[in-house]
Amino acid sequence: MTAISAAALLLTATASPALAAPPSIEKIPIEDTFADDFLTAECGVDVTTTLSGFRIERGWLDGGGNVLSLATISVTGVASSEFGSFRFKDVGADQLKVAPDGTVTLSIIGQVPFGFTGILVLDADTGEVIKEPHFTGERQLARACEVLTGA
Repeated sequence: MTAISAAALLLTATASPALAAPPSIEKIPIEDTFADDFLTAECGVDVTTTLSGFRIERGWLDGGGNVLSLATISVTGVASSEFGSFRFKDVGADQLKVAPDGTVTLSIIGQVPFGFTGILVLDADTGEVIKEPHFTGERQLARACEVLTGA
């Protein structure tokens, strides 16, 4: 929650309040159950995953006419096989910011399942990684496969 608040404050501080348009806000519910090809391939057993939560997307123009956006996500996943179930979270914020020099930066903040925790910052124009997060994917994937295979 702190990372989301910090990202929101940063975006708010970069916009000129007197000239900025009100943000567009859309809350998108996420409810889905599917055959999980990724975990099935990684763990070697049939896995079905259920996701439940939401994504809120906010977008606006700042006083200079630059597009800014902030998307927050809170999703709980439960991956299940015949041997057990593994629960995981996808939480955080995706912040897109245009700097005065025109540089577009994407910051992915939070916890990405089977990926990382922390902040991944990319130059959206070049794809260059500006800041790397703490990668936790291999460890979380190993724990999930232990549960899902009954090992």
